[in-house]
Amino acid sequence: MKRYLKYTALICLSISALSCKKGFLEESSQDLVRPTTTAALNQLMTGEAYPLNSVITEFSDLLTDDIQSEYNANATVVTALNKYAPAFTWQKNMIDRLLENSATSSNIWYNYYARIKGCNVVLDYIDQVDGTESEKQNLRGQASSLRSFYYLMLVNYFGKPYYGASVNPKTDLGVPLILTADVTDNPVGRSTVQEVYSQIENDLLTAIPLLDATGAGNHVYKFNGTSARFLLSRVYLYMGNWDACIRYADATLQKKSTLKLMNEITTVTYGISSAVSSPEVIWGYGFNAELSVMPFGGGQSVAKAAYFISDDLGNTYPSTDLRLKYSFTSNIYLTTTINSYKGRSAKYVAGNTNGKAFRTAEVYLNRAEAYIQRAIAGDALALGKALADINLLRLNRITTAAYIPIAINNPQDLYAFCKAERRRELCLEDSRWFDLRRWGMPELKHNIQLSAGTPQIETLQQNDNRYTLSIPTEALSRNPNLIQNP
Repeated sequence: MKRYLKYTALICLSISALSCKKGFLEESSQDLVRPTTTAALNQLMTGEAYPLNSVITEFSDLLTDDIQSEYNANATVVTALNKYAPAFTWQKNMIDRLLENSATSSNIWYNYYARIKGCNVVLDYIDQVDGTESEKQNLRGQASSLRSFYYLMLVNYFGKPYYGASVNPKTDLGVPLILTADVTDNPVGRSTVQEVYSQIENDLLTAIPLLDATGAGNHVYKFNGTSARFLLSRVYLYMGNWDACIRYADATLQKKSTLKLMNEITTVTYGISSAVSSPEVIWGYGFNAELSVMPFGGGQSVAKAAYFISDDLGNTYPSTDLRLKYSFTSNIYLTTTINSYKGRSAKYVAGNTNGKAFRTAEVYLNRAEAYIQRAIAGDALALGKALADINLLRLNRITTAAYIPIAINNPQDLYAFCKAERRRELCLEDSRWFDLRRWGMPELKHNIQLSAGTPQIETLQQNDNRYTLSIPTEALSRNPNLIQNP
């Protein structure tokens, strides 16, 4: 007989995280105090759904060409090299290996589904609690938007890209769609990539009018109609739906369009993703602790860290690009001289809550890329519109004396420039890995040395299956209906 046990996400409020982790679809005691008001639900959502108070992932940039490694016999460096090597070398079982190595918050499958669970509890309870209809619709819009964000992250780690020459979203497997906090003894299998994206799209289209009507006063750490529109522009970009991407980018910029003029910055550092100080932030998210561990293995002063900002990324910036100064920390180590290198992200402010953000800069880049695709398809006016967006961003990033608007008339050449600009602007913001996937999954090479001896070169081939992460063994063992990625 099928048995349903409701609201298991509430268990997380009263037992340890380890116990909660025992199963996304497991039985638990129902003898709990359940929320009875919108205020209680809001508190639950803040703690259990929003990504502000715990690390969800810290290794995604290690998968990209934005990070490099360097060997040193220093014990801290050696430990870090080996700890994070499964991600840096794209091992098929990387999450299992990272867990074995005690890498912090490496089980992103569990981490995202735990947050989805919090969203589902809010959505399940919303019609059963006391509160005004406005409060309920605001919570419904926030929870739907958050859930769509988490599913977009999951499907881009564990499913193939939606758009491209070697993919088929109608048949490619995505991730299980869990849309209720009810627990059933029938484990849920994987939906297709298209089905996951359809759910993401539907959640956001549902959320936007609710948040427009009731969420205008939501603070920058919570979803509102503008941040939901932002996310839809990204979703449609990933889907290759250029017209819809442009439409929702337009709608986002109508609400918030400010870019930070970096020439005006007078401080040594500037947190462009800080929801407290940056005028570009539409939604601030991400616990800043997940960025503070970078550079990995950097807790000493006699050698470079084990993993740090790659020369390949750093060399894409001309010296007149102020992002080179404000995007990265300068870390110091001592040999016979004082040496410095680009260590980690400087886009957040230590002590502030969020480490990452939805920023207006991405909206301009989303729209520019979509316009370029329209230009490639023959739209004579689209190229000029793409140039306008890219030049506006660069006007706010290049030193005043050196700024010259780009004038690229070939759509394919502008596409290459736009991709490089996106890399420079959005590095270390959970964007690069997903962009590489949807841009054809190019070949990548990582040099790594784990002990005294000869360095090795690990190659991720073009269209490599490892561009789609393997599902953790723990999840497979608890759900026999899950199919592992090849």
